[in-house]
Amino acid sequence: MSDAKKTEIMTLAELHTRIVDSLPDMPRQVALAARYVVDHPDDVPLISMRDLAACAGVSPATLLRLTQTLGFESWGDFRALHVDHLRQTPVAYTERATRALSRSGVDALVAESFAASRANLDHAEWANPPEAFARAAAHLARAERVFISAFMSCRGPGMTFAYLCRMLRNNVALLGAEATSLSVDLALLRPGDTVLSINFDPYGHEIHQIARAIETTGATLICLSDSRATPLTRLAAETLLFPVDGPSFFPSIAAAQSLVEALIAAVLTELGAEATTRIGHIEQALYDSGTYTTLHKRTT
Repeated sequence: MSDAKKTEIMTLAELHTRIVDSLPDMPRQVALAARYVVDHPDDVPLISMRDLAACAGVSPATLLRLTQTLGFESWGDFRALHVDHLRQTPVAYTERATRALSRSGVDALVAESFAASRANLDHAEWANPPEAFARAAAHLARAERVFISAFMSCRGPGMTFAYLCRMLRNNVALLGAEATSLSVDLALLRPGDTVLSINFDPYGHEIHQIARAIETTGATLICLSDSRATPLTRLAAETLLFPVDGPSFFPSIAAAQSLVEALIAAVLTELGAEATTRIGHIEQALYDSGTYTTLHKRTT
């Protein structure tokens, strides 16, 4: 199949992967244009090629060289791919809220919310083969220390993972937790550590701090994300994907939560009997201390 044919069925994520893989072999100016396109994909359909070139600090001719290098027959074909992606990009929260209110009553909105969550779970299961969970779990089980990077709406799944992972092994911490500084936490990373990052679009500014720390320290990165084309996923040893589609004003994190639970199960499998024994000791301590209670008499 020719390069031109390949571009007809390419997604933006696949394009970004091709660009990142090709960067080391690109001339300096073409690489500069490529980096700008990856970092600002929405600019491609929204502004003129001349203005885009100016923003990237290159000439329009360099943008044409970039499209040819990537196998596109014309700038129009390159732009069309970005237009299609923009049409599929989640709309702003305020617009999503307006659309939610326009639906015919609470019954319809609630039913659609559950339907969207089920579809997101099905998509996450399809997109992430069991071997990807196994590889991610192996990194998390063998790491000297595990750090979880999860901010804003991703904090919930991040805290779940931190809580459950501490039941399986020592040296697990949530980055940027209360009374700590993210910058200090990242400065203490070591090559033997593994960072689990959970994020989706729009990404918090912390994503760039995490990327710099991974590149600087050589720590291992595992990503749970809505896309393979982020500043972090190119650095990840393993990426697990979750969709965030839903009828409400805010993206759904149901699939992200399910990924966390599945990944913890994979980590337990990787650690084996030692982790199972540890869980038993912790559970018994929780009952003995009165932290857990039950309506039924419990035998040990």
